Amino acid sequence: METTRTVVDLPAADGGTVPTAVVRPAGPGPHPAVVIGVEAYGPNTFTAGVATRLAEEGYVVVVPDYYRGNGPADAEAYTDFTEVMRFIGALDFRRGTRDLLTAVAHAAGLEDVDADRIAVWGYCTGGTLALLAAELSDRVAAAVLFFPSQPWFGELTERTPVHPADLLWALRAPALVLYGDRDPVLPPERLVDLRQRLTAADPRHRLVLYPGAGHAFCAPVPPMRDEAADLASWTEATTFLAAALSSGATPGRAGRRLP
Repeated sequence: METTRTVVDLPAADGGTVPTAVVRPAGPGPHPAVVIGVEAYGPNTFTAGVATRLAEEGYVVVVPDYYRGNGPADAEAYTDFTEVMRFIGALDFRRGTRDLLTAVAHAAGLEDVDADRIAVWGYCTGGTLALLAAELSDRVAAAVLFFPSQPWFGELTERTPVHPADLLWALRAPALVLYGDRDPVLPPERLVDLRQRLTAADPRHRLVLYPGAGHAFCAPVPPMRDEAADLASWTEATTFLAAALSSGATPGRAGRRLP
């Protein structure tokens, strides 16, 4: 399917602007929409590929840059974590979450988008921001969260005022959470806790683990990439998304429950 890509600067709540890519499928719509929380590397080739693939499946895809143009110098440096770890440590998660919410509002206002069928989809740190956005929004109809890096923050600060796991009860929409079973972000005791919180919050939520995969298994290059987990998770995620954003679904209510 043919797609088109444009870039807009969205006005942010704090007076700044959020550079945002919008990738559209062919046809007038109305289409469902997906807002992507990008990895901590910022918008890059990997994210652009994900956006294109989702647009080819019929979604309008909105990709805000929560770094606002001031992210890591090398957004493709998957084998060097030095710079990206500094950016994660300095990130204001409040501002980043607001930027994703700004993108959700922008998607809802597009003429070719069905405002009742908007999802968030995120990777790593962007998965954390997507989770927070879904917890704080009543516009989000589904959340697809690839290995959120901070379900619990190391400490609560002005920039990280609440653990995302402590807000799971507030999710109005079904969520799919995807981790590798060797991800250090989710040791056994955390895994049990997260699973219990998801189940208690809403039986529609799903937590899927991929055997042998570590963190960031969707990375395009080694050492993090796990080919089998990446391929399986894409199928899982797009199937879940299609069900949650089916034409009969409304915000917070999946079109059908997946097993």
